[in-house]
Amino acid sequence: MTLVCIRLEKSFNFPRITALADTRASIRRTDGSFKTVSDTTQKQFAIPVRCYAVDSLTPVVGAWADPYYETTIGLGFSGSCFEALTVIAHVSQSLASLVAPNGDKPQPTGEGLVHLIAKLCESFFSHHSGDGDPLVLFLVFGFDEAKPWIGRITGDKTRGIKSSFVWATDEMLETIGQDSLFQQRANDWRERIQKHRQRISEKPAPTTADGTFARDLEIARHDLAERKATEEEMLSTIESEFAESIGGVLQRLELSVCGGRVVAGFTRDDRSYLDGASYSVAPGALLGAIPIVERMGRQIRKPKA
Repeated sequence: MTLVCIRLEKSFNFPRITALADTRASIRRTDGSFKTVSDTTQKQFAIPVRCYAVDSLTPVVGAWADPYYETTIGLGFSGSCFEALTVIAHVSQSLASLVAPNGDKPQPTGEGLVHLIAKLCESFFSHHSGDGDPLVLFLVFGFDEAKPWIGRITGDKTRGIKSSFVWATDEMLETIGQDSLFQQRANDWRERIQKHRQRISEKPAPTTADGTFARDLEIARHDLAERKATEEEMLSTIESEFAESIGGVLQRLELSVCGGRVVAGFTRDDRSYLDGASYSVAPGALLGAIPIVERMGRQIRKPKA
């Protein structure tokens, strides 16, 4: 079982949605314990959303060309890996080819995208045998223009699919997976940080320019401390209180609006052999993956035999 955590991040005066997730895939033994299958599973995805006019269909191939609107959403999953990754494959294919047949150019909303993903989950499970009691839990997030949102989609074949949609706020912290205990710990910690930051910001403004700068610097330090403390809180919680089904490395995916476009950035982690940086895709030239964002992921727990 994965733990995914999403919140609105505003450190450095740059609003973005931050998602954290572990990378362990495991199976439950007959005695109730967990066996690690892999510590290198990707559980967060940046999914392109593209919208086309109906007359942009290419001949013969049947592909859509020249989208009139593009954006990116983030998606993190917990639960059954095979089922979740299969749904994500269908979601990626559908969201990359949204078509407006009436000659207008409507833009998708976050609530509409969450609804579509939920319907795809329902369709998938309606044709699933149900063997193994698979469960899927998704957190989806993005921006309507510059307004951040978060959607939740959970369910299985027996209980059906449920979904919800909310606008992201500064106080929000959304989790899925083994989340009730972590949510309690994170909320307690977050309240302490917010109160400390509020006390600083409510202090009377100093009479000197240097004093004003000092207070602003202290607030900025707390913004950064909040960001790092979230990661450390999640790491320590995973390490001390959650079962062997969570582990690997902790990864971060962030979405932000840059120049009117939604962009996605992933952290580099300790698995350099998986980032593709040592391979060139252009013979005779250098063209390859270069993870240049802040390194955050690290080993959480080594798997047991």
